[in-house]
Amino acid sequence: MKILSILVCVCSLAASAAVAADTVEVKSLNGAASPPARLEMLSWLVGHWDGEGFGGTAMEVFAPPAGGQMMGMFRHISGDGAPNFYELYLISEVGDSVVLRLKHFSPDYVGWEEKDGFVEFPLVEITADAVYFDGLTFAMTGPDEMQAAVHIKDQGVASLQYRRVKFD
Repeated sequence: MKILSILVCVCSLAASAAVAADTVEVKSLNGAASPPARLEMLSWLVGHWDGEGFGGTAMEVFAPPAGGQMMGMFRHISGDGAPNFYELYLISEVGDSVVLRLKHFSPDYVGWEEKDGFVEFPLVEITADAVYFDGLTFAMTGPDEMQAAVHIKDQGVASLQYRRVKFD
């Protein structure tokens, strides 16, 4: 499956990614339909998050919902300070649910997916402090703390720990 092969690429690019034993749960749809949801249910994600994982530092930024979509970006910097990869993504209202779609880019801004392609993570569940997409989770783990966890084929679950960056 294309999604799983791309996730394996993420892991190989970040070769020092460790499988964390204390990660939040990563869920799968297992053939079920995504539940009803609206973007407003994800408002706790909005903001700038800095963290660590995949053997380096990471940044996530989620914009507020507009026009039925939330825009986001991810940047990973390896342990030696060099850019490793980037992601641009949209969380969109599709039908009566939401889906996360993303594209990966190398440090020289060459896309990993085909021109019209993207990786898609359908919604599995939203709780008061977590959103579970099929193979990808974002969960609040404390005040202004978040953990992201992704299932990587044949390697288990890799996670990133974040703290919200406050603006003055």
